[in-house]
Amino acid sequence: MTATAEITEAPENTKPDQAPGNDIVQVFTAAFTSDDIESFMKLIDPDAEWAIMATGETFRGLGEIRQLAMRSVAARDHTAGLGIKPTNVFANAEGTKLCWEYVHTGVVTDKWPSSSGHKPAPGAKFELPIMLMCEIRQGKFVKVREYFDLLTLLEPGTSHRLYS
Repeated sequence: MTATAEITEAPENTKPDQAPGNDIVQVFTAAFTSDDIESFMKLIDPDAEWAIMATGETFRGLGEIRQLAMRSVAARDHTAGLGIKPTNVFANAEGTKLCWEYVHTGVVTDKWPSSSGHKPAPGAKFELPIMLMCEIRQGKFVKVREYFDLLTLLEPGTSHRLYS
């Protein structure tokens, strides 16, 4: 004789119709939009690589990526509703790829990084569309490519055209 039981409730931690990668997307979004460097760093693989495509810089490993995050947070202020606002977020079903598009608005501080004298003035407001293309393995970010138009920061209000 076998007994069967009817399940009347879903287990507490089950989220129906949710792709496997959504949890890391939510945790990343919470950390990245709040300047929570410690929570952000928990998502980074020890051998990760973060490439800033506009400048050709690549940061490798936890130490360099932490420095990048700390310098980024110090370089701008988010006051009066400014900050990092995701606009389009896509993850594959396996949770191994993430496309995270956002608009970053802020006010430049005197700690803005630059290897040249050509940088925005402290106190200047900026609005910068940015795209992150991410590879994720075992719940950690292993590769991030960050795309943005550097001239949007260096020459705000100046229209640059290539084809017209």
